[in-house]
Amino acid sequence: MSALSTDDILLGLGLVVVLAIGSQLLARRLAIPAIVVLLPVGFIAGIATEDVQPDKLLAALYQPFVSLAVGVILFEAGLRLSFREVAVGVHKVLLRLLAAGVLVTWIGVAATVALLFDDMDRGVAWLIGAILVVSGPTVVLPLLAFIRPTRNVRSLLKWEGTLVDPIGALLGVVVFHAVRSEWQPGDFLLAIGAGAFVGVAGAVVLQLLLRDLHLNAPRQAVPATLMVVVGSLVVADLLRDDAGFVATVIMGVALANQRRIDVSLTLEFQETLVQLLVGVLFVLIAASVSPGDVEAVLPEAIVLVVLMVVVLRPLAVALATARSAFTLRERAFVAWMAPRGIVAGATASAFGLQLAEKGVAGADAVLPVVFVVIFGTVLLYGLTAPLAARLLGVAGAGSGLVLVVGGHQWAREIAHALKQAGVDVRMWVGAPADREAARAAGIDADRGRMMVDSVGREAELEDITDVLLLTRSDDFNAVAAAELRGELGHGHVFRVAPDPEEPDLLPPATEGGILGGQALTFAELSGRFAHGARLVARPEHEQLDATDVPLFAVSSDGRLSVAADGRSPAALPGGTVIALLSG
Repeated sequence: MSALSTDDILLGLGLVVVLAIGSQLLARRLAIPAIVVLLPVGFIAGIATEDVQPDKLLAALYQPFVSLAVGVILFEAGLRLSFREVAVGVHKVLLRLLAAGVLVTWIGVAATVALLFDDMDRGVAWLIGAILVVSGPTVVLPLLAFIRPTRNVRSLLKWEGTLVDPIGALLGVVVFHAVRSEWQPGDFLLAIGAGAFVGVAGAVVLQLLLRDLHLNAPRQAVPATLMVVVGSLVVADLLRDDAGFVATVIMGVALANQRRIDVSLTLEFQETLVQLLVGVLFVLIAASVSPGDVEAVLPEAIVLVVLMVVVLRPLAVALATARSAFTLRERAFVAWMAPRGIVAGATASAFGLQLAEKGVAGADAVLPVVFVVIFGTVLLYGLTAPLAARLLGVAGAGSGLVLVVGGHQWAREIAHALKQAGVDVRMWVGAPADREAARAAGIDADRGRMMVDSVGREAELEDITDVLLLTRSDDFNAVAAAELRGELGHGHVFRVAPDPEEPDLLPPATEGGILGGQALTFAELSGRFAHGARLVARPEHEQLDATDVPLFAVSSDGRLSVAADGRSPAALPGGTVIALLSG
């Protein structure tokens, strides 16, 4: 194999980054999981050019890079696992699902692969079964954010998707060493123990570092976090193979569940580093699979995917949720959510290559089989899970959830009008009397969570699609809008117009997202409602009077369009327009 020149390597690295990020941007525009785009793009790039193939581009650096990248991804996933999010009754189901899922999947996949591939070493079949035990938090979490299932379902799938990855990786290590005749009993427990010890130690070190950095140098929190995570992974892996995955998950979970420091700055991993790593890894792994490799295993791999989806996953979920509080519809949705992701691809790439080099029969089929399973399960679940959730009635995907901030009377009237038009609404309300009034109107209302710990705030906001800031404080509205627009996007956060003379803070010179227009300040709206103004919902095709002010348009499936910056809401055919009528 001829070595690549410097220009070839530069071109290859540039292509990988462009394809990784470009695929994720395209997937967001298409409202589909990023992996559905990343895998075929990487596969095609590997066919079209040799510059993207990892064995040539990175050579010996490829597997260490994969290990470091997966460790960082798992740490970030662990940061989102707060025990406070696990509802009562979910803990036992989670433990049973982990146990049943691992055993049923491992044994079922291994037996199926052994039957489908006659010339494959039985140890390799057990290895493929162990690799496919893992789920895919890089796929599951974005899907959950889009589907917004019920709390119990979301909690169960989030924890399962993250915790089963290091378990599956360690199981794969055990089987891998057994196939190479190097495994000794007890290595599995030693690897878990080493990873747990290093993970706890790393969490303590990182917490001490972050406590000082939050006070004096908050911009250095992310680099310091990356330093400790990478250092802990390397130390754990040097002690025991792949114990680093356990260490990074435990570090993330430990930080997510402590109360002494806010980990909001470390969550920048999701918006920056983790998204880049996920994209790069999927492109590289897909590029390492040749069309001939896939063609050789495709019929058998498709049979394996069907068995995993139709038999193994439902069986594991049935065993785990028996006699639990989960409804039949919730169980059905959990049974229809088990995509495989980056950890499966990374471990298959590492173990398959090493066994193939030792001449183990069938080892060259490990990565192609796992690749087809990853792509097949992600494509199937990614495209059908939102529909399944809606049919089963466990999600609010497609309709959106609008957060109304402010508890005074006309804010409640706006929230009630939106709810009557078919929009899911939640309110952040301060005064107890106002909260009770909102709840009496059938609206979910509680105190705001802008200032709580970052994990709790993120869990709250992952349900929200749009925000209306309607409080009497222009300064609060301005600050909250700036914060929430960073979370939800500038096209999804709206506030009442500020009074030019009242705020202590100068508003942004080019700020958009002003509800209705600059004339509708809090005082103006309060005055109009005090003089008898009211909100009226009318069919989209019905003509409004010249004095009516259209504020919202709601589609038949609950999607919302907001009048902002002097522009009317976008017309939604077949929907409803909510307008402000003068008294």
